[in-house]
Amino acid sequence: MTTLSGGLPLYTSDTQILESANTGKPANLRVHRGLDEVAFKELYEIDRTVEEITAGGYKRVALQFPDELLGDSTRVYELILEGINRVTGREPRIGAAEKGDKAESGGVKCNREGNCATDTLPKPTHNGGTGAPEAPSGAKASFILADTSYSACCIDEIAAEHCAADVLVHYGHSCLSPTTRLPVIYVFNSNPLDLTHAAGAFCNTFSDKSRGVIVMADVTYSSHVVPLHRILHEMGYTNVYPTEVIHDPSAQIPNRSLPPDFLAKEGGEGGLKAYSLFHISPPLPSLLLVLTSRVHSIHTYDTTTTPPTCNQETTSVLLRRRYALLSHARSANVIGILVNTLNVKNYLPVISMLKRQIRDAGRKSYLVVVGRVNVEKVANFAEVEVWVGVGCWEQGIVGGGGEGSGRGFFRGVVTPFEIGIALSGKDGWEWTGRWVSDFESLLKMDGDAKSAEASSGGEADIREERGEEEGADEEEDEPPEFDLRTGQYVATARPMRRKPRPIKHSQDPPTPSSALIHASNSSKQLGGAVGGVVSPAAQFLKDKRSWRGLGSDILIRYEEDENKNDGFGAVVEVGRSGVARGYTVGGEGERR
Repeated sequence: MTTLSGGLPLYTSDTQILESANTGKPANLRVHRGLDEVAFKELYEIDRTVEEITAGGYKRVALQFPDELLGDSTRVYELILEGINRVTGREPRIGAAEKGDKAESGGVKCNREGNCATDTLPKPTHNGGTGAPEAPSGAKASFILADTSYSACCIDEIAAEHCAADVLVHYGHSCLSPTTRLPVIYVFNSNPLDLTHAAGAFCNTFSDKSRGVIVMADVTYSSHVVPLHRILHEMGYTNVYPTEVIHDPSAQIPNRSLPPDFLAKEGGEGGLKAYSLFHISPPLPSLLLVLTSRVHSIHTYDTTTTPPTCNQETTSVLLRRRYALLSHARSANVIGILVNTLNVKNYLPVISMLKRQIRDAGRKSYLVVVGRVNVEKVANFAEVEVWVGVGCWEQGIVGGGGEGSGRGFFRGVVTPFEIGIALSGKDGWEWTGRWVSDFESLLKMDGDAKSAEASSGGEADIREERGEEEGADEEEDEPPEFDLRTGQYVATARPMRRKPRPIKHSQDPPTPSSALIHASNSSKQLGGAVGGVVSPAAQFLKDKRSWRGLGSDILIRYEEDENKNDGFGAVVEVGRSGVARGYTVGGEGERR
C-alpha cells in the first residue's frame, strides 16, 4: 500500500507550526552588509531620497522593502532618519568616534572642528509599532514596512496609513502603477550588469547594424540602458533606441518612453512593429504578452543564468493556455471577482465594470477580497467556477510560476481583459491580437463598447422588455450553451436569466405551524434561492454537499438501497430524554 510522502497541496500539516521551517533565510535574500558606506548610499540612493523628503516637507516617512531586501532595512532606516533630521549647517557624524573627539552631555559628540551629531538614534519601528521612543517635538519619524498586504511591486498604502505616513519610499522592483492617496519615492536598487558581455550578446543577436532595436530593461537594471546604448553606438549601431522609465502603464511600451519617430512609423510601417526589442532580464508573463502583440520580436538577455544568455521569446504556449482558460470562462455560471489590491488607481471602477458585465451576461458574481493570492485561499470556494483577478497590471496573470499557466489552482484565474472577451456580445470586446492589461485602457474599451451598443438601437433592451411582458416563455428561444472544451451541453450557463414563473397564492387562511422557519411555496419551487433570488451558491450546496441536514423545505430523494427502500429516508422518531441515571425512551415512561 502506497503512502503519501507529503501533505496535499490544499492544506498544511497539523505539525507544521511546530517545525522550524522558517529558521533559514530565503534563498533570494540579498544582504549588502559588506559594502562600505559610500557604495551602500549609492545603491539605495540615500542622498536623493533625503533631498526629496526634505524638499517635500514630509515629517513621517514609510520605507517599504521587499522580502529579499529586508536584511538592509535597518541600515537604510538609520541613514534616512539621520539625513532628514540633520541640523542645518552641521555635519552629522556616522560610525565610531574619531581620535580626539570628546563626548558632551545629552548624547551629543563633537569633533575638533566643532561639527556635532547625535550619536543615538531611535530604534526602527516596524509597521507603525510603538516600540520606539517618541521623537522630539519637530523631529521627523520613519517606519519600516515589511510583509506587504499585496504584491511587493505595489505600493502598500494601507500599511503606510496605519503609520500616518506623509510619503512612502519604495525599494526594489515596482510595477509603477498609479496610486490614489500617498506620494511615492521610488528607489530601484540597480543590480550589477556586465556591459561588455551584454553588448557581445546584442551583436550576436542583431548582426544588421541598421536594424531598428529598442533596448529595454527591468527597473532594477534600467540604469544600465544608457551606458549599453553608448557602447553599441560606438560599435556602429545607428538605429538603437534606449528607453527611459516613465510612470504610464497604459503606454505602448508600459512605463517606458517611445522612439521619437514612433508616430511617423505608425502611419507608415506600422509603428512599433518596425522595431525589435532587446530586454534585459526575463519579463513577467503579462508584460511578455503586451510586448509580443506590439513589437516585431522580443529577445531576452537572461540575467538569472550563469553566464547570461540571450533567447528569442515566444508566447504560443502561453497564449494556448490563456485561450483554454478563456474557453472555460465562457461556460462558467458562477464567477468570482478576486480583489488583490486596494491601492491601484481605478480599481473600483474596474470592479463595477466586471459586476455589470457578469450580470448582463446572465451569470452570478461573488466579490472576494484577499491579500496575496495563493492556491489555498482560492480553493476555499468550491462554488466558484472561474476567478477574475483585479490587481496591478504586472500581476494580472496569476499562478503557475513564471509561465503563468495557473495549473496549481483549483479554479482558473483570468484577467479582466479575458473575461470581457469571454462574456462580450457582438458589439462587445473582441480579440484583435493586442493584449491589454492596465485599468485605464480597459475602462476606455468598456466605454467604446457601451457607445457601440447604444448606437445599435438598443435591441437587447427591447428584447428584454418583451420578455418581461410575454413571461418566461422566451427562455425557450435562447440558443443552447455548450462547453467548448468538452463539447457538452451546459444547462446552467446563465442562471441569472432564468425568471421564475409567477406563483398564485391561495386565499385560504394560513394554518398554524410549529416550524421554526416558515418556508413559502416560492422558495420551495426555486430550490436554490435565497430571499426569492436565484443563488447558484445555494444550489451548489443543495446538490453537491453530502450532508442534507435533519430537515429540509425540499423533498430529497436518496438512492434506493439493496433492501428496495423507497429512498426517502427513515421517519424521524423521538429519542431518549432525561438525565444520565435514567433515560426515558420514546416518551412512554420506560426508564433505562
